[in-house]
Amino acid sequence: MKKATLTTLLLLSAAVLATQPASANWFFRPGPGISLNVGSAPNPTPADLRALYGPVRYGVYPATRTSLEVLRDMEGKAVYGEAGEELGYILAVDQNARLANVQLDTGIAIAVEAHLLINETDRVIAPTLSRADTLAMAQAQTGRTTALIG
Repeated sequence: MKKATLTTLLLLSAAVLATQPASANWFFRPGPGISLNVGSAPNPTPADLRALYGPVRYGVYPATRTSLEVLRDMEGKAVYGEAGEELGYILAVDQNARLANVQLDTGIAIAVEAHLLINETDRVIAPTLSRADTLAMAQAQTGRTTALIG
């Protein structure tokens, strides 16, 4: 009797566990019509995960006026781009013009409008800027993408 009850209970729990992970992961989402095998499906990109599950800070923000306290707090913090890559750090902030001077790893400093930046406690997020965008800004603002060594 105990053996039959234990076997039935074991089979029932295995059936329940087998169906739950598939309904709660990236690879099986009936809403958008996605049903993939976990082992053979492509991994989601960070942008895919941010679009579905990411924090609100990566959403599109309307242009708003950043307060002076927030601008002052940005100085010295690292700046991270849309894919989570480190773009550089903030050298200084022009409070009147609402611009942040971002020092890139190439040695060039670029001016970035403050409404494109989100200040957090330990970093600054630029959810609409990529490394390619910052290099294009450096080319447009200074005429080069790397600092000259002299």
